[in-house]
Amino acid sequence: MDYPSFIEDTTYISMDASASENEQLRAMLSNLTRIHLLTASRFENFDDLIHEYLVSGIEVFGLETGIVSRIVGNSYTVCDVISPLDVLEKGQEFGLEDTYCREVIKSQQVLGFPQVGALEYMRCHPVYENLKLESYLSAPIFVADELFGTLNFTSVSARENGFSTHERNLIVLMANAIGAFILLRNKEDHLLALNQKMKRFVGYVAHDLRNPLGTIIGLTKMATKPNASPERIQQIAQKIARPAENALEFVNTILENAALSTGKIALSKTQVNAKQLIEEAQDAVEHFAAESNITITLDAPDQAALLCDKHRLHQTLTNLLINAIKYSPENSLIQCSATPLEGGTQIQIKNPTSPETQQGRRLDGQVYGSVGFGLDIVQEVLKAHDSSLAIDESPETFIASFTLPVSH
Repeated sequence: MDYPSFIEDTTYISMDASASENEQLRAMLSNLTRIHLLTASRFENFDDLIHEYLVSGIEVFGLETGIVSRIVGNSYTVCDVISPLDVLEKGQEFGLEDTYCREVIKSQQVLGFPQVGALEYMRCHPVYENLKLESYLSAPIFVADELFGTLNFTSVSARENGFSTHERNLIVLMANAIGAFILLRNKEDHLLALNQKMKRFVGYVAHDLRNPLGTIIGLTKMATKPNASPERIQQIAQKIARPAENALEFVNTILENAALSTGKIALSKTQVNAKQLIEEAQDAVEHFAAESNITITLDAPDQAALLCDKHRLHQTLTNLLINAIKYSPENSLIQCSATPLEGGTQIQIKNPTSPETQQGRRLDGQVYGSVGFGLDIVQEVLKAHDSSLAIDESPETFIASFTLPVSH
């Protein structure tokens, strides 16, 4: 596409007879200083930052409308806007093809249109036909190497002398600074999430590892008493086995969770029968359900399939079922289902709740509370499968579900 070129600064200055060369140079220096001070400023949140960038851009470029957009696929969302046009609002969504910014995304470069109506490929654009926005200056916003959206300014008036390379450089500085802020914010959010996860790990260790270790120590002291008979020592040794196995399983779970979080475990995906996989998970928790007289049912067609790592997904289903059992009243029913969808299969586990179990969940501090790594393992495994856990909770029921593809 043959886009309008930016005018060299010396040529641009010579085209403006309304101000002397010195006056124009001082104005350029003032604008550059303003943008540099802006990029060096500290903002508490993203909304404050983009608002100040829009205010400054409107004044520096002399264009009355400024927008910061978020672009995902073909969807264009207005993150913030300052404009005399009452048809533009923060939070609006448009198709990317219905915006001038489609050209920026296609070209992946800074664009300046001095007079949109003079461009054959733009004069029939819906924005031009409806709003008659003549001049347009826009830069893509990148976060690391990923496109976030655009910083753009428009006006109903044409730019007779075009846009200068100085203006191009200024909007690039602004767009880069916005991208850097978003990248830093994302890193801070990631660190906060890791810190919260570490705190949960400490809580899990305190609850889930201390108990079996305490039992082992107590039984060991009993076995080492001088008057302990061989038969008694044998009985104690048998009792030690169960908490020792629990402790080892918990340690393995910690290591596995860490490996999943860092992507060090590669999935071995195969197509498996969904009904059979759920039945195997039900068998694994049958003794837990029996303790509370809880019945687990399954509604799944024989042909329902999943593309997954069978071992990891078995672990996920087992964790979900254990938590459903924990928070279900005694003598209740847990319903499992596998529903074929277009290109995938949805797995759902639905259990009843009561005020007592809901209170227990709140006291635990999160959905799966003191069970330990249940939720973390579920989330990491599903994330590795490019899926996620959906929760639907009401006063009477708690539903956990996720969807996986049938094939590659």
